[in-house]
Amino acid sequence: MKPEPVPALHTRADHSAGWRRFAFVALAALAAGAYGFYWYILPAPVPYHEVRPRLMSLEINGPGLLDAINRVVVTSRIQGFLKVIEADRNDVVKTGQVLARLESVDLQNQLAAAVAEVTAAERGVTEAQSERARAQAMLDKTKIEFERRTTLVRLNAASQAELTTTEAAFKQAEADIARTDAGIERARAQVLSQQANVKVLEARLAEATITSPLDGVVISRERNPGDLLLPGANLMQVVELSTINVSARFDESARSTIKVGQPARIRFAADPSREWNGKVLRLSRQVDQETREFTADITLDSLPESWAMGQRANVAVEAQSPERVIGIPESLVSRRDGRAGVWLAQRGRAVWTPLTLGYISGSNIEVTRGLKEGDAVLAPAGRYAFQPVSLGTPLP
Repeated sequence: MKPEPVPALHTRADHSAGWRRFAFVALAALAAGAYGFYWYILPAPVPYHEVRPRLMSLEINGPGLLDAINRVVVTSRIQGFLKVIEADRNDVVKTGQVLARLESVDLQNQLAAAVAEVTAAERGVTEAQSERARAQAMLDKTKIEFERRTTLVRLNAASQAELTTTEAAFKQAEADIARTDAGIERARAQVLSQQANVKVLEARLAEATITSPLDGVVISRERNPGDLLLPGANLMQVVELSTINVSARFDESARSTIKVGQPARIRFAADPSREWNGKVLRLSRQVDQETREFTADITLDSLPESWAMGQRANVAVEAQSPERVIGIPESLVSRRDGRAGVWLAQRGRAVWTPLTLGYISGSNIEVTRGLKEGDAVLAPAGRYAFQPVSLGTPLP
């Protein structure tokens, strides 16, 4: 006879473990459902900024270099060896102050010879005038003799041959007068020529002394005493302090925004912690064909103590937008993969939208593309794609 099977024994402990597993799974499913409901179904109130076009004070930035409107390269107009240089780098000079002198012994000797030639030419005028006086006396004498012989011939008291001889002498005397007059004019012309030569040599001698063309500061010196200075060669450079400015470059898109007289702030690379005030002096009428930039001269209220020509600077011009533009607080801008954008509320969801940004305006920034009037820009903290949102507290 086969033994009967023994029935399986279900203990109370097994039932308890099953209920615990069921309760854990149920709670996990409930938590997941609550989490999904909270994050993907239940709208979260979010502070927002409503987009409204308005006029903005824009901060247009551009690089610049320290330059000067009146910047003169001092040269010589004549060739010569430098005898002495009387101004050096960083010296303050006045208009007409002597900067350098050239060797001028040869010019001095040429001038002395030219002055002597003027004296000789003037004596030649005196001699020509004396010769004319002698010729005039002879003319007067022959004229009287000719008139007397003419009367005698009419009275048949003299022969025709004697009259002819007297007439020839009279005409010769008239020719002598014309010749002496021409000699006087020629002598006077020689005087004028020699006097002009003297003036030329005086001018050349004066050019041997090189003077400052303006009030300013010597920023460079390229030659030393004893050097041969050729006409047009760079001796030194002088800048007028009152014309020192920053030549800044801006994109051509800002051409209608930047105006003469607008305030500007300047920071120099040598001292970026300090800021100098200035204003726009003038705008260039030419745009660079490669960089598409134009230049603007920015005057400074004061100069840095350690200024130098060509010094780099960053210029921020405070300009008014020419028309109503869209601007949002810069704090609302976030970045994805290096691209700027904002979170927008669209149909109850948070959607990230890329932007094209323009100029800074205080704590705001101009948006040139990506937003339109009426858009609700959400605070970016904690946002994720397609998050259910509701508009909460309006932001300024």
